[in-house]
Amino acid sequence: MTFTKPLASFLGASIAFALHCTPALAASTQSPDAAAVKAVTEQFATDLAKGDLKAISRLYTDDARLLPPNDDPVSGRAAILAYFEKTLRPDLVGGATFDHYEIYGGENSAISLSQIRMLDTKGQVIERGKQTIVLLKQDGKWKIHRDMWSDNAPTSPEKP
Repeated sequence: MTFTKPLASFLGASIAFALHCTPALAASTQSPDAAAVKAVTEQFATDLAKGDLKAISRLYTDDARLLPPNDDPVSGRAAILAYFEKTLRPDLVGGATFDHYEIYGGENSAISLSQIRMLDTKGQVIERGKQTIVLLKQDGKWKIHRDMWSDNAPTSPEKP
């Protein structure tokens, strides 16, 4: 499936970044705005279920960056929309669910770690993985600034 490899790389990079940042953020533990941070991811899921990729792109900062698995970074809201138009097409992906949240941060920045299930158009799970997003508060609203994910599928052995 076209979406699987990018999802796998994205989730892997996200987890690596989160593990790198966790000690620095541990002092502030749970974000004081955890519900609002979580709401951004839940809005992503709602918009994806509707097939509204433009609405999803508006959840990102202007200079946001996707760090997809096994792919180059995708920078800027317009490029992110174009990436999602290829990988999250409504004929391929019907939605997503997020759970097992860990949210760390402060007043104007946060990191959200969650588990993700990608769904097909019939609501069946087609992929399970992990997501790490870095959010910034801009104009009083939380926006995704960095987005990384990976899937839980085992990696295939290297070919000689």
